[in-house]
Amino acid sequence: MPSFREQMKGFPLWQMTVICIIRFSEPIAFTSLFPYVYFMIRDFHIVDDPAKISKYTGYMGASFAFAQFLCCIHWGRLSDRIGRKPVLLLGLLGTATSLLIFGFSTNFYMAITARTLMGALNGNIAVLQTMVGEVVKERRHQSMAFSCLPLLWNVGCVVGPSIGGSRIFTRPKMSSGDVKSLGSYDRFVEKHPYAMSNVVVACLLLFSFVVGLLFLEETQPKAKLKYDYGLAFGDRILIVLGFSPSAQSKKSEDIQETPSETTPLTSDAIYDSIDESAFEEDDDDRSISSFDQPLTRRTSLAIIRRYSSSSLQRTTTNTSVFDETKSIFKAFRNKKIFSNKVRATILAYFCLSFHALVHSEFLPVFLAGKFQPESLQFPWHYKGGMSWETSRIGSLLSTTGFGGCFIIIVVFPILDRHMRNIDVLRIASVVFPVAYLLVPYTIFTRPEYEPKFPSWLSTAGVYTCASFQSAAAALSFPQMVILVYRATIPKHRAFVNSTAISCTALARCVAPLLWGALMSFFDSRGVGQVSWNILAVIALFTSILAFKLDEYDEDLHRDDQMA
Repeated sequence: MPSFREQMKGFPLWQMTVICIIRFSEPIAFTSLFPYVYFMIRDFHIVDDPAKISKYTGYMGASFAFAQFLCCIHWGRLSDRIGRKPVLLLGLLGTATSLLIFGFSTNFYMAITARTLMGALNGNIAVLQTMVGEVVKERRHQSMAFSCLPLLWNVGCVVGPSIGGSRIFTRPKMSSGDVKSLGSYDRFVEKHPYAMSNVVVACLLLFSFVVGLLFLEETQPKAKLKYDYGLAFGDRILIVLGFSPSAQSKKSEDIQETPSETTPLTSDAIYDSIDESAFEEDDDDRSISSFDQPLTRRTSLAIIRRYSSSSLQRTTTNTSVFDETKSIFKAFRNKKIFSNKVRATILAYFCLSFHALVHSEFLPVFLAGKFQPESLQFPWHYKGGMSWETSRIGSLLSTTGFGGCFIIIVVFPILDRHMRNIDVLRIASVVFPVAYLLVPYTIFTRPEYEPKFPSWLSTAGVYTCASFQSAAAALSFPQMVILVYRATIPKHRAFVNSTAISCTALARCVAPLLWGALMSFFDSRGVGQVSWNILAVIALFTSILAFKLDEYDEDLHRDDQMA
């Protein structure tokens, strides 16, 4: 087996760093509300019965996911047309704007509108996954590169809840015991108890926007031939700091041309007609006789770049990827785009996202619920929750997020060098059902119910279950992304990745709605553990799917790139 140093040789470190900075801020935006969303809905006074708060928490989560489900595919198709970079930057701005609206919301309907807007304006994860595949050319780098995205998710799960659960930024209204505000900042936080955490996260998003604007290189084959003013300015900054400018910026400067009397009027049409699949690598040699019109320097450079790495697969006579996916429903029925392997992998991805999202959003609800020892009767009856405060919930989520980072940084590379991706996924998938099954029974270990148990036991039980779930998720999601990537024809990866993310968004839409209602229903009847038992069954079904999947070897299907 190759050493880690050999495996990382030639890894595109700088561009992956920029991509990670863009990715880093988004999980912070998504998870920062988890510690306080229960209290935020409570303070909106939309329901009188605390048992119904979880249902409205579900509505909040579902609104984001449903909007993302409707819009994610279109963002992916737009990235095929105008480039990856503009779509990513628009997503960052849209998320920042939505967060500010959410933080200053004065009622439930304003908050859910902002959350919906956030989902509609953000299709970044699908585009980022495609971009990683386009930046990382060598197969030996793929596992490490794709693991960076869930790694950043786990880092975000550390930072996000820490911000959202901090008493500095978030102060839910309490019926008693609050310290009276003295300064202007305290008065502001008292008036807008959930605003400052969102302002902080919005600033992080704007920082990611600036980094992406200045240093992110376009990877979409046609769009990267266009001159990038932001990248050119960023390269000037790099030169001042003593670093080398990007290679793409140098090419962009050669591409840029000043219109003159000798510039053919048809040049843009020729340029736009070059299919991006013409830049995919293969071993064939073909002629360029179909170019029977005068060529500009921009078009000539495209041909030179193509022939310097591989041959031209298609010219102006071929159908572009955008045209092939123009009719979305026809594209879904296209067996070349959505093969049985792709569909099976996306189904498993859907189920994994479903139960992982339920755990992420409703574990804090369970922990924040009022502890009612009089309703406890082992093993079948409990009502309410653990009565944890926001800071305590935030500490749990941050700790488990840090554990997930450790798994990806330390454990994942070792497993990747010695095991197949599908085998790692199968092992991790077995952990979820056990963790979900044990979560609700930690409430019976509290000393208020059973005095023989020490006070730390229930906390240790919650941390253990959450840590195992976080470790399994940290190992599962990178493998699932890689399996989808390798099962897809290269020229359709942006579209298929967008579809996969839309499917996971649908899971995240259905999951909060369904589980919010289920938790409220079973909790009101004193059998709150039933919803967790059902979740364990869904996780078991996902594990069965994982054992039925097989690892797709893209190297054996290179001919599909020319289909």
